[in-house]
Amino acid sequence: MKTLKFAVYTLFMSILSLNLSAQKYGADSVQCLLDIQNYQTEFRSGNYEAALPSWRAVIKNCPLASQNAYIHGLAMMRSLIEKTTDPALKEARIDSLLMLYDKRFEYFNVKNKADLLYTRAVEVQNYRPDNHKAIYDAYRVAIDANKSIDLMAVAKIMLSARELYEKKEFSLEEFTNLYTEMADIAEMQLKATPDDTVKIALKAAVESAFLTTNAADCENLIKVLGERFNANKDNADVVRMVMNLLQLKECTDTELYYAAAEAYIKLNPSPSASYGLARVYYSKNDREKAMQFFKEATETETNAEDKSKYFYEFGSLVLKEGNRNEAISYARKAIAASPRNGKAYMLLGTAYTGLQGCGDDDVSKRAIYWVAVDQFIRAKQLDPGIAAEANKLINTYSQYFPTVDDAFFLNIMDGAKYEVKCGPVNETTIVRTKK
Repeated sequence: MKTLKFAVYTLFMSILSLNLSAQKYGADSVQCLLDIQNYQTEFRSGNYEAALPSWRAVIKNCPLASQNAYIHGLAMMRSLIEKTTDPALKEARIDSLLMLYDKRFEYFNVKNKADLLYTRAVEVQNYRPDNHKAIYDAYRVAIDANKSIDLMAVAKIMLSARELYEKKEFSLEEFTNLYTEMADIAEMQLKATPDDTVKIALKAAVESAFLTTNAADCENLIKVLGERFNANKDNADVVRMVMNLLQLKECTDTELYYAAAEAYIKLNPSPSASYGLARVYYSKNDREKAMQFFKEATETETNAEDKSKYFYEFGSLVLKEGNRNEAISYARKAIAASPRNGKAYMLLGTAYTGLQGCGDDDVSKRAIYWVAVDQFIRAKQLDPGIAAEANKLINTYSQYFPTVDDAFFLNIMDGAKYEVKCGPVNETTIVRTKK
């Protein structure tokens, strides 16, 4: 009984072995092995033309026999393509070259498939430089297989897509969506190696491929991005992408940008983001919105220096519009948040110089310049970097001090304490006369 079982087992394994052999070496395994031997002999000797008949037989009749047949085939085809002068034959050999990649992927579990897909894309570009659709398709497959691919591939797919877009073979939406995807890949890779000059240059090439076309004008961007934003207002990545693109093309004075900025702040709240949006709304004269986000920024900011900066910069904005009392209020808040903010003292002093109509004599009318200069002096003491500017203002406004005669007739002496009351100002200073 045991002998019978062993015989059955042996027969089964023999049949299985024959089946596996047939799968690998084809119907005529002997001929397959001969073809492999013949083509490899010629291949090693560099006789590629002579190797072709046997090599083709291997690829056709026993494609699973040897992965080397595909590797050797690539080397032979590259060499033969360079030497071929007949256009039709050259195209056929280019087709064979590209087919070898596809067949190898079909028949074998290739460990470095992602790398080979990139190499295949490069081959397409090298041998078919004017076929932008084929180039695009090849790089598309390579990038889909590996998002960490060399950024050169990302730049190349954008360049091929630009050609397709300009020939109207690519829609505005397709081109814009591709750019946002490739820009994200470039940004992701650059974050890992921010000082990589090659990657920086390639990221710039990706941006240039899109931004130098009419797809990147504000009208087109708003049309395409508006639809995407409206459908993805709760997606922080999409909202950020919309903002970044609009910023790149200076399309920030648009309703879409304001809406995206507000949505982004809701998704990623931060004092700095709120402050940035406050300045945007202020620049478009929407004071209500500006104050809403400015209030959010200053109330949520925990860093004293940043809070002081917000108050100072907003005070500078309102001062340019002539709102001196409001500027004084912001300057004081900036100083309260960070007493060593020299620029805030500069702002306070500058706002003081424009206060008019105070006092009823030549000294009291000019006393405001004493407290203004006090602020400039304090500013340069705190921040030597603004000393030159502060000294210039000190020299300018010291010329408006009361004269010695003005002070003498009112029995006021240099160096005496003097209380200045003028609108929002109620400070004690030192008497100084113009010499």
